[in-house]
Amino acid sequence: MNGFTRCIAPALATFALVAGCSSTSENNHSTQARGLSPGGIELPFTARGNEPFWRAIVEPGQLVLERMGESPVELRYETTHSSATGRTFRAEGEGVGITLVTAPQLCHDSMTGMPYPNQVRLKVNGEEIRGCGGDPRKLLRGQEWVVEDIDGAGIIDSSRITINFLAQNRVAGNTSCNQFSGVWKLTGEGLGFTGIASTSKACVPALMNQEDRFLSLLADIQRFDIGRRGELLLISSEGRTIRAVQSRD
Repeated sequence: MNGFTRCIAPALATFALVAGCSSTSENNHSTQARGLSPGGIELPFTARGNEPFWRAIVEPGQLVLERMGESPVELRYETTHSSATGRTFRAEGEGVGITLVTAPQLCHDSMTGMPYPNQVRLKVNGEEIRGCGGDPRKLLRGQEWVVEDIDGAGIIDSSRITINFLAQNRVAGNTSCNQFSGVWKLTGEGLGFTGIASTSKACVPALMNQEDRFLSLLADIQRFDIGRRGELLLISSEGRTIRAVQSRD
């Protein structure tokens, strides 16, 4: 390696941004352990659903509801409930009564599979529909992830591989032997890494081989999910995975 920086230039797949989510019954665990604020949301907060498409945006002092084939509705709202179990927003006017209930529980987009940090129930004039809400980036950021498995082969005892999703879409961590850095990008249905580079310290062959396997698979990642125990699953185009858990340090 002779002191040179090693670089990996993966091709990041381009995904169509598909608006709309709906909640799922599986993985229905609280996301508070992943660092969300009380009630699981921060303003502005966006919720959405499919079949038919709808989107609700809660901003300070205003709730905007968009529905397929209809003009947007903008109303002042009141918060009728706010706790660690969620928030409830109510708005009324222009012949429309709206109730938006959020819960900090994992939700998957019914079209793309993208995980979201909140499940949402929207009631418009008494008719209830469900969806997802919040920013998927909150599921990734705010903690260090420690890799426990690479493509089903585990990792070498006492070795350490970490991933940190940082501000400005930067990613950094430990590869077993070296440090790496690069860029992560979240799109409508996918997660990818570009510009991955590592330092060039030499280690024992077993660690170097593990490092190469990790970086190679990281370059092919196209989406992510959160498992039933809160573990991070980075999934490649061929379904191969990197599994990581939150650091306890």
